[in-house]
Amino acid sequence: MFAIIAVPFDAYAALPRPEHRWLLTCLARYTDPKGHCWPSMRQLACDARMSLASVCRYLKSMADLGVFQRERKGAGRYVYTLAEAYIPRWPMRVSVEKRGVPGVGTQEAKPLKHGFIKERFAHEVAETPWAQRIQSWLQTQFWLAGWGPRPDEPGCIAPIALLRSTIGHDRRATDR
Repeated sequence: MFAIIAVPFDAYAALPRPEHRWLLTCLARYTDPKGHCWPSMRQLACDARMSLASVCRYLKSMADLGVFQRERKGAGRYVYTLAEAYIPRWPMRVSVEKRGVPGVGTQEAKPLKHGFIKERFAHEVAETPWAQRIQSWLQTQFWLAGWGPRPDEPGCIAPIALLRSTIGHDRRATDR
């Protein structure tokens, strides 16, 4: 499974080897917002797809580089505290004043989902497929169940104005 780890890029890029960068990413996966984590070396080896000896060697060199401080807690278990530069950036709400973005709060965001299409192209979206469906039904009596009740049934969800104009127009043509 893919996960996004927001490690600061400058600190990430400053590490000398790709193995250090990858192991930092694996370690950051377990980090809390304060920079503390305590995965086992076996878990890191599994996550990084490295041998236990390689993980041990790279962690030692990363500790020497100042990426983190570690304290041994029992057999094979360490508590890591990442240096400030390497702590992942956690998404959080920040007030408008702290962001310093001018003009924020003057616009109100609307969810885009389907509302944008419905508002902007309502006449095209609503009429085009329904007009074709109704015309087809008038000619062949073909109506898919996914379109809801047929035009001659109660609860039809086709636009009422379109039903009136199409069916009403068709009835006038047959009355002649």
